[in-house]
Amino acid sequence: MEKTKKAPRRSRLQLLLLIPIISGIVLSLSWCGRGIPDDRGTIMDTPIPSEAAQPSAEREPEASPDTSTTPETPVATNTPEPDPEPDPEPEPDPEPKPWELFSPHFLPETDPSSAHINYRYNIQVNGEIVDRYLHPEPLFFGMPDAYTGVRGITTFRGNNFRNSASYGTATITQGKLTDVYRLGAGSLGTWTGVGWSGQPSIIQWDYDVQQQMNLLPGKREKEGLVEVIQGAVDGYVYFFDLEDGARTRQPMWFGDPIKGGITIDPRGYPVLYIGQGDIITGKIGYYIYSLLDFKQLYFLNGYDSFAWRSWGAFDGNPLFDIPHDRLILCGENGVAYNIKLNTDYDRQAGTLAIDPEIVRYRYSTNMNTNRQLGIESSLSIFAHYMFTADNGGVVQCVDLMTFEPVWARDCTDDTDSTIVLDWEEENQMLALYTGCETDYQGLAYLRKLNAENGDLLWEHTYPCLTDRAVSGGLLGTPVVGQGDMSDLVIFWVGKLRGREGGAALVAFYKETGEVAWEKIMPYYGWSSPIAIYTEEGRGYIVVCDAAGRMFLVRGATGELLDTLHLGSNVEASPAAYGNMIVVGTRGQVIYGVRVT
Repeated sequence: MEKTKKAPRRSRLQLLLLIPIISGIVLSLSWCGRGIPDDRGTIMDTPIPSEAAQPSAEREPEASPDTSTTPETPVATNTPEPDPEPDPEPEPDPEPKPWELFSPHFLPETDPSSAHINYRYNIQVNGEIVDRYLHPEPLFFGMPDAYTGVRGITTFRGNNFRNSASYGTATITQGKLTDVYRLGAGSLGTWTGVGWSGQPSIIQWDYDVQQQMNLLPGKREKEGLVEVIQGAVDGYVYFFDLEDGARTRQPMWFGDPIKGGITIDPRGYPVLYIGQGDIITGKIGYYIYSLLDFKQLYFLNGYDSFAWRSWGAFDGNPLFDIPHDRLILCGENGVAYNIKLNTDYDRQAGTLAIDPEIVRYRYSTNMNTNRQLGIESSLSIFAHYMFTADNGGVVQCVDLMTFEPVWARDCTDDTDSTIVLDWEEENQMLALYTGCETDYQGLAYLRKLNAENGDLLWEHTYPCLTDRAVSGGLLGTPVVGQGDMSDLVIFWVGKLRGREGGAALVAFYKETGEVAWEKIMPYYGWSSPIAIYTEEGRGYIVVCDAAGRMFLVRGATGELLDTLHLGSNVEASPAAYGNMIVVGTRGQVIYGVRVT
């Protein structure tokens, strides 16, 4: 019988001794495959786990290791290096703001200290003349559309660039002017109706403020009420509804002629600011009234002991540094005022008070010595630089942070037309448009200056007449075009020599000063032309003359579309809100006119 073979006893013992040795070698090889830590603790050459090694939602019980078989040795692999992330694209530098590009300075011909200008000035703080002044807050005026959030026209030509007497847009399809309503005005001595410059203010009040004011029953409750406030040389301030011409309040008796336009607080506060044009009652100056109850809040005496001219009228309109509660104003006494109002308006309680603190600035030049001091026009401001034109023909730039002159230019003659500013994006430049009368000589100069340094960019002249009663030249403020007339600036020049005292409505190309179109009219005008735009940007010019006619002109071409007869001399400047235009006449009538 064959027997089963058995390993010799010694061989079995040897085999048992080899098993732990082999297992140790296998385990060592396995750990080598997992990677060897370097001196910095970094695992090198780590293999990517297989899908089977990934955790699952439900874990299976792990099987006990089978020590009877030799596990396969894992193969070490290198982990691919990830592609480096690209450096992020650098963000482009933001476009500089216009005021960051604006750096006023003088040229040799506009140096205030030069012999031909010979500029002198003083600053008064708390009644004391000081050598130096630094404004306590960062005074700033930006682009004109940011001047106020109020719905309407609150000051002469709307904002700090003085470039708009219309609010909103109009729907114009027929090119027609229609007389919608009329209000009567009166007279005060020889003063009748509404005079130069006479622009009304127009505002849609917040409804809660409307409830606090002394409006007439029915108007106080009217939602969407748009109120017109018109000062007149008959000594009254008139209040009426833009829509129908009905009174919104009883007229306010002021008692003296109001020549310049009146101003509403651009914060929507119920405050009215009025400049006096002539003396009837024995005092003259600037007034602030509450529109809650017509209470006089403040009187600034125009016969200012600090002034170098003893005439105290205020025909120009102020501007407001809204964040710091400041009013900036110039007078015919030749003084510029920076007034901290310290307004205390409790909107909930309906109470109002002010407590003004005033810094004064006076100046004179050779031109003022030879002609006249005083500022009848309204000041314009950009950043913290004020631009004014005066009765001596001095056009100047003053730094309001220090009340120091930056540059000054002799612009030939009395300048009552308000300076208009225009930011030219393509040229990165602030342009300034101005023009003079013919009080001291026979030419009306129409000019474009670089507002940064007073450099003359172009000019045109028109021979004009002046007699004792009526000045010739430019008294209306020019229109700086927008929309489809954005390349044009329009002037209205009066009492042309050789044209029987007529007028020229002329459009110049802003860039070159070349004439784009010109219309010669038979009668002169002091009233400022205004621009009205459709939603599409189509521009129309409305202008009035001394014969009582209102013209509607296509702004881009000069085409005369319509004429409306208002009966008597229109010295005052119109204002528009949507399709409605308001203007007063020396014939003691205030008109509401619709353009369609």
